[in-house]
Amino acid sequence: MKRESLAQAIWLIAAAVNFGLLLFLVNGLKAEGFFVRPKLMSPQNDPKIGSEIPNSLRSFLKPQKPLLVIVFGKCSECTLRNLNGWVLMLDRWSEEVSGVIVAEERSEVLQGYARRFGWKIPVFADERGEILRQLNAYFLPRAYGFSCDGRLIWVQESPAMNELEVIRSVVEADKGREYAQKVFERKPKWAEGIEKAVKVQGR
Repeated sequence: MKRESLAQAIWLIAAAVNFGLLLFLVNGLKAEGFFVRPKLMSPQNDPKIGSEIPNSLRSFLKPQKPLLVIVFGKCSECTLRNLNGWVLMLDRWSEEVSGVIVAEERSEVLQGYARRFGWKIPVFADERGEILRQLNAYFLPRAYGFSCDGRLIWVQESPAMNELEVIRSVVEADKGREYAQKVFERKPKWAEGIEKAVKVQGR
């Protein structure tokens, strides 16, 4: 009888120890990210207006004008054509917005393209896709506007928007509709030059 009680007690102690170890392992794995359902990227998970810019992009902020962050995935021939278009437009409107291209790519690959194509706009390698997930880039490329103090002021909601529409939207979100109309609806300098020449000839 005593032997049976002793064996039962030992079995209960061993079971308790094993259960404790199991709980310890499960909690440890949860802390490392196991057993946690990944956050899916969808419109419902967009960052809120007023959210802070990712710390790794803070160095790209400039005074007096908003920062436009364009997020891409892995580089490919199709992506590069799109990326080149963005670089040209950001350079064209550099007086109104500063810009940075973020791509889920290795730094040496991005820097190689920048040298090859002569990009004047800075690029940032997000090799592990951390910024893509933080900004909820559920379609690519996707644009985000930040104020000069690093607060989110605009998020692209439709992939159908072109580069100029995006840039104008960010400027409007930062400085107002009236300012944006003056900047984006004014006649280009070459058109003003033609009008002046016509007026002179008509005198």
